[in-house]
Formats: sequence, C-alpha cells, structure tokens
Amino acid sequence: MSVALDPVGSTTPAAPAVDDLSAPYCLGPAQQQALAERYAPVLYFHPDEGNFLQDPNTFLEQSTLRQERDFWGDKELHGLGDIPADELPEIGPDNADADGQIFLDHREEDLGDGVRDGDLANSRNLFLYDSGTNTLTYYFFYAYNDGPPGLGDVQNHEGDWERITIQLDSDFQPVEVRYGAHNGLNISRSWADAPQEDGRPVVYVGQGSHASYPEPGEWTTNFPGVNDQASSDGIRFDLADRPTVNVTSEPYFGSHVLWGERGSAQEFGIGDTSGPTGPSWEKGPITDADPREPE
Repeated sequence: MSVALDPVGSTTPAAPAVDDLSAPYCLGPAQQQALAERYAPVLYFHPDEGNFLQDPNTFLEQSTLRQERDFWGDKELHGLGDIPADELPEIGPDNADADGQIFLDHREEDLGDGVRDGDLANSRNLFLYDSGTNTLTYYFFYAYNDGPPGLGDVQNHEGDWERITIQLDSDFQPVEVRYGAHNGLNISRSWADAPQEDGRPVVYVGQGSHASYPEPGEWTTNFPGVNDQASSDGIRFDLADRPTVNVTSEPYFGSHVLWGERGSAQEFGIGDTSGPTGPSWEKGPITDADPREPE
C-alpha cells in the first residue's frame, strides 16, 4: 500500500491545511487515514482476560454524568443515555484536581455486569496523527480495568484508555514504537526490533490492566512483587478489521471528564481506583519510553 505524503513547502500539490504549520511536515485528513490504516495494530490478549475493547460512544450511552459532592452524595448532571457528548470538551484540565470532579458512571447496576465485558465487534481503530512530533498514536478503550493479578481491587476502575505511539521519520516511515504502560513505565522498541505482522505492530495486552507490551511475559509494575502478565495464548484481535477513526473527530475528544466512577480511594490520594481521562492534546503521543525487558 502506498501513501502520497508531501512535505510542507513541496512543489507537489500541497496537503489540506492543518492547524499546526510549525512542524516540518503535516498530513491532510486522507493521508492521515491511509497511514493509520496501514499500521493498524494487532492485539494479543491474555487467555484469562475478561474485559475487552469497546466503542467509547457505546460506553457513553451506558453511563450517566455525575459530579462528586462531599457529604451530600453525587449530583446527577445527565441521566442514562442522555449525555451530550459534544459538550464534554467543556470539562477542562481543572477537573483533575477539582473538589467536585465530574465523571462518567457506567451503569452496570442497571444494565447488567455483562456490559463490563466490552465488545470487540463494536470497537474502533482510533488514531491521532500529531504533526508537531510526527507521530501516529493508537488509542484502545476498555469498559473496565481489573488491575494486574495479585493486586486485589486497588487498581480496579470503570473505563480504561490505553495507547501506543509510532514515531515516524521525515519520509513518514516508522522508526520506533512506544508502548503505554502505567506510572511512567512506558517501553520503547526500534521499528526493526518491534514485533510485527504484515508490517504492522503487535501489542501484547496486560491481563486486567490492559497495559501495552512488546513481548509476552511478566512485566514490572510500581507495586513490589506484583507484575503485569502478557501472553500470546489468548484472543488475537486485528484492528485492521475495525473502522479506522480519527479520534480528534470524535465529540468527546479533548474532554477531561473521568471515564468511570470516582474511586473512594481518591480521598486518600490514590487515583488508580477512578476512571482515567480520555484522548486529548494533553494526553496525546507517548514521548518518553525506555527499552526495558520483561522479568
């Protein structure tokens, strides 16, 4: 598959305008789409995984929008299936430390525990091209995060956003893959060393935590004696089979709402029990990663 990619200032027909022209290269929407389809990741899940990918828009339809209030109980801002997704970006970065955080409450109480399982057939290949770093980032959304085995429920929470980033060179060829793990433990591999199928990156998904890894095995976490488990023995899922969607076109993009109920441990400074924020320019490409190996 060939993609016509033209540097800014080239004598060939210019790509459609984008907001950031300070970068040496930028791509038009059709070029971004073609690139994202070309490198759509292949995911391998652990055989004991119980929570799979989901379309974020389905999660929104299955949630209420609430605001945390001390001593008074949470305030419902929008009911089940009534959340205006295009208004979510009005929830800005201050929500991270607000006294009354706004969050999505996934209503498995009303819809049944099965809604936490996700639905691979209803998932999307979500991507973001960033001209400033010349990177391609893929986002993976799960309705629920169980945390790695052996950690109890300390990291259990509704909603889970994960990602990998492919670094491109000036010819828009991949040179590095960065895999998003937790708490600053991101992993890097040169493109030559990254596992691939059909010239596309392979990701081994941590059991429960959904962290992204370049190889199966046990991977160190920030909790002593507790490792993430990744395996090639579970479900293989090819995102090339799903609709490829530029995440910046999604109505929720840029919002700092919490994608999941605010955890009770938040009061004690432990945020891992609350839903994370979703894709935004502040939560864009992975830029820092180390070439670490499994245990």
